Amino acid sequence: MLSKFKYIFAWILIVVFVISFIYVGFVRVTGEIPGFFGYSLHRINSESMEPELSIGEIILVKEVEPSELQKGDVITYTGEKGPVANEIVTRQIVEEPYEKDGVYYFTTRGIKSGSVNDPQIDDTQIIGQVKLMLPFIGMLYDFFSKWYGIAIIIAILIVIYYNDIINLIHKFKGDEEDNDSDVPANAPKPEYDYEFTEALEKEAEEVITDLDGGF
Repeated sequence: MLSKFKYIFAWILIVVFVISFIYVGFVRVTGEIPGFFGYSLHRINSESMEPELSIGEIILVKEVEPSELQKGDVITYTGEKGPVANEIVTRQIVEEPYEKDGVYYFTTRGIKSGSVNDPQIDDTQIIGQVKLMLPFIGMLYDFFSKWYGIAIIIAILIVIYYNDIINLIHKFKGDEEDNDSDVPANAPKPEYDYEFTEALEKEAEEVITDLDGGF
């Protein structure tokens, strides 16, 4: 039972590691956040939304129609002006959105005391509405993005699969020793001719009998 649990835990660890590694690598190489079925994960990078959202926390953002957003909603968008230019920002809508010439406009700001309104944004900048904060995912992101995190995971997997690794090494060495023989590994094995052996034994018995009769 313990052995089964050990392997289940190891596979879960491997799956989490691979997914996290691919996600972190994709973000670092492309600079973009991958989306899945209209959802994407984003990281809070400022203190403006404290105490609700702290730096480093991961949020789940869903694509929505601009017309569905209203005052009080928390949204994530790409800044284009002022101090938030070229940054992915998460803020709260503080005034009712309005439409002009088919475009929706929003006024946002952080909820931390002393925050001021961001430059007004339009619906083309909006990534989506914040639906959920994911506890501990931020810590996993940090963990897997550091070299020591990867080293620790590899060490844990080695401990779990230590016996299997040793057995595999012994098996590999055994194959090498077999291959060191002068006889090719794919050489056909000699077949045992039972009829010939029986005839030879019978002839030997007759010779022995004749010798016994001569004495």
